[in-house]
Amino acid sequence: MHLSSDKVLSKRLYHWADEMDADVLRALVALLRARSTDLTDVEAKAAAGGFPKSVRDTLSAFSNDRGGTIILGLDEGTNFGLADGFDPIRIRDALATACADDLEPPVRAEIDIVELDHGTVVVAEVAELDPRFKPCFVKARGEYNGSFTRGGDGDRRLTDFEIHLLHTNRGQPDDDRDPVPGAVLADLDDLAVESLLRRVRQRQRRAFSDLDDLTVLRRLNVITADHVPTLGGMLALGSYPQQFYPQLNATFVVYPGLTAEDVTPQGPRFLDNRTFDGPIPSIVDEAVAAVLRNTSVRSFVEGTGRRDVYDYPVEALREVIVNALIHRDYSPYSRGTPVQIILYADRLTVANPGGLFGAVTEDDLGGEGVSSTRNPVLVKLLQDVRMPESDRTVCENRASGIPTMLRELRITGSALPEFHNRINRFKVVLPRHALLTPGNMRWIDSLGIVGLSATQHMALAQMHEGGAITNQSMRNFGLDARRATTELTDLVTRGLAVRIGERRHARYVLAPTNEQLPWQPDGPTSPDPSDREAAILNALGSAALSRREIQKATGINQIATIRTLDALIASGKVEATAPPRSPHRRYRRTSET
Repeated sequence: MHLSSDKVLSKRLYHWADEMDADVLRALVALLRARSTDLTDVEAKAAAGGFPKSVRDTLSAFSNDRGGTIILGLDEGTNFGLADGFDPIRIRDALATACADDLEPPVRAEIDIVELDHGTVVVAEVAELDPRFKPCFVKARGEYNGSFTRGGDGDRRLTDFEIHLLHTNRGQPDDDRDPVPGAVLADLDDLAVESLLRRVRQRQRRAFSDLDDLTVLRRLNVITADHVPTLGGMLALGSYPQQFYPQLNATFVVYPGLTAEDVTPQGPRFLDNRTFDGPIPSIVDEAVAAVLRNTSVRSFVEGTGRRDVYDYPVEALREVIVNALIHRDYSPYSRGTPVQIILYADRLTVANPGGLFGAVTEDDLGGEGVSSTRNPVLVKLLQDVRMPESDRTVCENRASGIPTMLRELRITGSALPEFHNRINRFKVVLPRHALLTPGNMRWIDSLGIVGLSATQHMALAQMHEGGAITNQSMRNFGLDARRATTELTDLVTRGLAVRIGERRHARYVLAPTNEQLPWQPDGPTSPDPSDREAAILNALGSAALSRREIQKATGINQIATIRTLDALIASGKVEATAPPRSPHRRYRRTSET
């Protein structure tokens, strides 16, 4: 059923209809205008002359990536002003048809017509496609020419390697079972093999105690039926796996500045540069030691002993390197690509070929028991393979790596990691400093907002440094899922953050500055707090008003209204009639005023 134009313009549709989502859209458009460009997960088109063909590429890209928002009716040439001649009904119907008929599999998007700046735009929320059905492609171009992902603020065609990764993500890869051409039993380390056999016979007597060595190794997929070492067996137990795959190792570079190009004229290009070869246990051991040698350590006296605190907690460092080596892609496409460890002045990055595998998303990372293993043979072996000169195994507790990393970072007060997942690459960024630095705390204090929680302070600090926050980020700070949603919603309500993306994959970034906020574009905003207080008290009179009613009566923008109300409540001049997030919350003058 199609709505008439009059009905469309007079009615707010679907989930954007509630006031919170309408504010989110306006704030999102303000963010586009402030940055004067599209965002990675927000694409705006004028669509004044008809439905743009390039929107089909964007639908494919968002479906293959983390999802995103398409806004039609905004002209980037006029800094995202309303497009002249835009027909919302026709464009909405064309977009719905493209989603249903022009892509394979069809795109299930929420498509709405929304009022904005005294006009209308068409908004589509595109969810990420289930990994079992990727890639989503434009039918007319075929899978290998019509599959896209996001790159910067535009769409980029997927490479053959990326399409291969999406295909393997539908099932269980078995690259770690592949026999290593030219390898023989003698290429396995005798001591490592003996240790493994002894351990599995002790732990799993029924399965292995009565079997000869070769049969045990075949059952563990260390070797094939023809006694050829497998890729997983060689990586876990080989004397020198790089004889057969020279790039299946880890590289380490230390730069003196914040980027690879940040070098003084007479200074060194890098402070350290090395490659770690050998089986995975040796690579992990040497890589952790190298990072620690290149970072500072602070010593504290505790009782009769001393405690050393590194820039990066040792356990967190170990887990991030182990995860990169065991969860990377080992298909023939990427056997020429090492794990890359790069240390900058302010951060450590660890990147591996191949994005997250299976149904695990960035938002799932850090959850207890969350695991999906691309290389099951390798992971299972490393649960029983020991680290050099240690009783610890490489993978002590499956699915506990990232939770362990997060716990160690919280204990030391370090900033939490950033996860960057692409189809062909996964990167972890560990900031070198704590989140709540004096500079960040001064900035938060300058906002003049009262009643923020400690976790909201940390979220604001991370956004202030250019990062984004998700519901999972808040859970990583120690909140449960419901409380995380509540605190993020509160930041949006206060005008401090903007939500980007549909609910399941939403991320939050810092809101535009006061001057860029769109809630009251034509109204005055007094720079003097005392004038704002007087205006609000005058508007309240003897009535109880909502925050929106106060904004309408005074012309003061949202952030300034919230700050002033907080100050008036703190001084006892105004009281609220309901809790902060109640839809029935009103404000009234107290008897003192």
